Amino acid sequence: MMFAWDPRELNAEQSAAVEEPSSVFLIACPGSGKTRTLTYKIAYELSRATDKRIVVAITYTHRAADEIQERIEDLGVDTSKLWIGTIHSFCLEWIIKPYGIYLPELSRGYRVLDKHDRELMLDRLCAPYAKITHWDCDYYFSKTGYHLGCKDAWKHETLHKILGEYFRELAEARQIDFELILWYAQTLMRDQKHIASLLASVFSYVLVDEYQDTKQIQYGLLTAILRAGAGRTKTFIVGDPNQAIYGSLGDYAVPVADFRAEAGIPIREMALTRNYRSSKRIISHFSNFNVYPTSIESAGSNSSFPSKVSYNQHVTLPNLHDELVYCFRNKLPITCKLSY
Repeated sequence: MMFAWDPRELNAEQSAAVEEPSSVFLIACPGSGKTRTLTYKIAYELSRATDKRIVVAITYTHRAADEIQERIEDLGVDTSKLWIGTIHSFCLEWIIKPYGIYLPELSRGYRVLDKHDRELMLDRLCAPYAKITHWDCDYYFSKTGYHLGCKDAWKHETLHKILGEYFRELAEARQIDFELILWYAQTLMRDQKHIASLLASVFSYVLVDEYQDTKQIQYGLLTAILRAGAGRTKTFIVGDPNQAIYGSLGDYAVPVADFRAEAGIPIREMALTRNYRSSKRIISHFSNFNVYPTSIESAGSNSSFPSKVSYNQHVTLPNLHDELVYCFRNKLPITCKLSY
């Protein structure tokens, strides 16, 4: 049965994105109902499914995946043909587990190193070096190799030594961390061309949330599947390039033209421009910091609220939560704070 909704549940922009028959690259401003639109799009495509292929939705966190699946089920839509989870879960389930035997590093088995054990290992490896901790050891992979996340150039030589030992110990223990999951998935997709074709034959749709916090290597995995599908596998990508927060770890908002060229399929660029959360003054102030030109309209009940914007150069990001709590408890006339 086709999924339908009350016209009051979505605005015109949201409905147009949900019902668009081609692949979509959706730029959603803050407070525009991005998650609702993504949820309805998944429900809509599940209800229209006419074959056994699967709808895949990739979210930034497990919590987001659980929330979206619960919302879809609350809408009364069957989720038996839905796979939803993080990019790391996707790579493990659909690429590494079935095809890891093709890689010598994985063919004898492996264990995924969790965040806690990773920090303990790096703390031990960092111990001989003054002023270096596991916090400095963040890294990420591109298509060509790994890159350091630390911006302190004077630490780089030592960090390369530490990570060299880290990778060696992981290999000896047959362990992989989250970044290696992406690296090995990319290696398998690159060297075993049939994997992308097989996945394209299984997936009818691949939807991606928060695309602005996606790495080059992740875009490469997605575009390989879409290119292999030659238009039979569609995509729905949603996010906001002005809300990218993990640039130091290799995440970036890919331009739609670049993504379209890599995927080799028609992709329509659309936008959600109505902000239901913030006042006109906050939206106007936010626009001063845009790195990507977007249109934002204040459309909610707070549109005319007399917000006051304060600049405080002494509040750092770790202390922002406590500062906001203090402001609200003491009824200070501050609605928006910026931290640097």
